[in-house]
Amino acid sequence: MSLPNVLLIVLDSVRAANTSLHGHYNETTPELEEFASTATVYTQARSPGIHSIASHVSLFTGYEVAEHRAVDHAATLEPGTTIWEELSETGYRTGLFTSNSVVAEASSLARSFDDVDGPSSSTYPFPGALSPDELSGETGKREFLRAVLGSDRPIRSLANGVSDQVRRIRGPTVDHDESRRHIDSFLEWTDEQTQPWAACLNLMDAHYPYLPAPRYDRWGGSRLRGLHEEISEPLLREFLGDRPWWQLGAFESLYDGCIRQADALVGELLGALRARDELSETLLVITSDHGEGFGEPCELGTPVRLIDHNFGINEQLTHVPLVVSHPGRDRSRMIDEPVSLAQFPAVVRAQLEDRQRTFERDDPVLTTTYRIQEPGDELPLEADDRAPYFGPWHAMYRAGDGVVRKDALHGEYDAQMIIPNARERSVVGRADRSRVEDTVSSLESVAVVSGQQQVSDSIEQRLTDLGYIQ
Repeated sequence: MSLPNVLLIVLDSVRAANTSLHGHYNETTPELEEFASTATVYTQARSPGIHSIASHVSLFTGYEVAEHRAVDHAATLEPGTTIWEELSETGYRTGLFTSNSVVAEASSLARSFDDVDGPSSSTYPFPGALSPDELSGETGKREFLRAVLGSDRPIRSLANGVSDQVRRIRGPTVDHDESRRHIDSFLEWTDEQTQPWAACLNLMDAHYPYLPAPRYDRWGGSRLRGLHEEISEPLLREFLGDRPWWQLGAFESLYDGCIRQADALVGELLGALRARDELSETLLVITSDHGEGFGEPCELGTPVRLIDHNFGINEQLTHVPLVVSHPGRDRSRMIDEPVSLAQFPAVVRAQLEDRQRTFERDDPVLTTTYRIQEPGDELPLEADDRAPYFGPWHAMYRAGDGVVRKDALHGEYDAQMIIPNARERSVVGRADRSRVEDTVSSLESVAVVSGQQQVSDSIEQRLTDLGYIQ
């Protein structure tokens, strides 16, 4: 039996509700819909967490967020804990392709792969010279200049430093060709392989800032782009400050264009894999790590409104697309049971044994976040007003009587909802609090996270550009 290739495509920050695959009124995912005609579509897939580090750790290890507790962007994992390392030991060559600084730089997740094409390779004009990223800790201009003078390429290193300073002055910018470069790099990488390959491709097109290339900006327009470009701080600070909430809600139209852009790139990639006759030999999983919030009120009745993906347990954050193609399978299938992305390692292991395992399981599906953590100094609020934002937040999903029920908790707040699809939900009463609490408390802590990395000033700046609060 020949080993299949494995490809995980993470459409970062894409929520199911805004995909036309899930009935959104804007045609945001025509390529994904076409692909779904010969693949398995999970209509009730949930992310294990609501932000990049927690969800990716669950995707890579198979553990629930309540088990691994990776809640910091700079989390360091113990070696040998991810499916990618397991695949490498089995004879695969593994690769990570992304501009997501949380995954590729701030945390240690990139160390799980044999090869990495990350932000550093496309951020600076001279990748082979010294850059601010290579200096850890608090690094000022003087320290960088000393390092530049002692480097092998001082002129190019200085140009990298100037580039970093210009980016800080201008604020967040969007490189519309960034994802395409990662896709091209991935395809070149596969050409070089003489053994089975396994890769994760994370596309950041739908992540903040929500500024799609003009050809994909079908529902936003120049006025909304102008408002968006006024943003100078992370969204959390802007909208918990003085900026009106209607603007955040309006940005959803730009976000739809971003999803359309990511979808088009996926279509190009699928076309390339078909032309190489590799698609039929690959376990392909297309999903998202979490959704986005655009000012929606908390489902549980707290005074919180959603801002990107910093806190909350709303369906806008937890319900994600999931489309899977198994090697040798070319017919459509739809699964309406709630499933968790944390099953990805189990699905891969089954495929290596020539079995087609679904993402379904008998245990309840969980989504958990411990953000924001006390004392919440990143919140631009008085200390007495921060408590509603503190984690943990828990949601448990189960099927019954032909519907999906969600029991969600946050402190003294709770609610039970019926969720027929990604666009609808209704509160039907109080949550089964004891069931959720017992399920979470039954999970044992696993020794996956060993600490936190120290990151450079420039990496912190890139995280800030992406809207993260440090």
